Amino acid sequence: MKLVQPTCALEAKGSQSLFSCLTPEQLEKVKQHTCHFFKKGQPIFQEESVPTGVFCISEGLVKVTKLGSNGKEQILRIAKPGDFVGYKSLIKGSRYRASAIAIEDSSICHIPKAIFMELLHENVAFYQQIVHLLCEVIDNAESKLTDIAYKPVRGRIAEALLLLDKAFEDKEQITLTREDLAGLVGTVKETAIRIISEFKHEKLIEINKRSIKIINPDGLVKISHLYD
Repeated sequence: MKLVQPTCALEAKGSQSLFSCLTPEQLEKVKQHTCHFFKKGQPIFQEESVPTGVFCISEGLVKVTKLGSNGKEQILRIAKPGDFVGYKSLIKGSRYRASAIAIEDSSICHIPKAIFMELLHENVAFYQQIVHLLCEVIDNAESKLTDIAYKPVRGRIAEALLLLDKAFEDKEQITLTREDLAGLVGTVKETAIRIISEFKHEKLIEINKRSIKIINPDGLVKISHLYD
């Protein structure tokens, strides 16, 4: 793990909105954070470990995962540049309830617990933005649970591809593995592979080795909303 430019958290798309309410003095403290480079597949933190701070993604993508009772990995969400991970357990004062793993080479900044908690206690606007962020996470989790309960796998994969297309907006193709895609929508890899193949034959997507390019987003939207 090597050090990279220490101001990258403030340069990441989306993260500026959280930091925009800080005073100049508070901003200087945030700028003193440490940033690291994580290789694809390398964990940022692991389930049941003790939080030391929060992580802001500057470049790359991270999957937040949890092991189910069957030992299979369930992907809770995909975090993109500007997103924070690890803050819920830190605020709660508990061990991490999930793991965070780089799904491509990523630059990620670590803001120590003391600084983050100080910002929460001293800056009402920052506190409100974090509460808003937590509410969004809860809303997304509830929507995902509803989808898994009522929407067929075909619709869930179509929806997941559209969401991933936004996460990979700086790239032309989605490079998530079929196993990760299956974990994201709550199915098995074989089913994900079959449906991806169907989408290819229906000319909704193109496949280049392990990468996926959406060529008919309207068609995927129609499938994803078919059972809403």
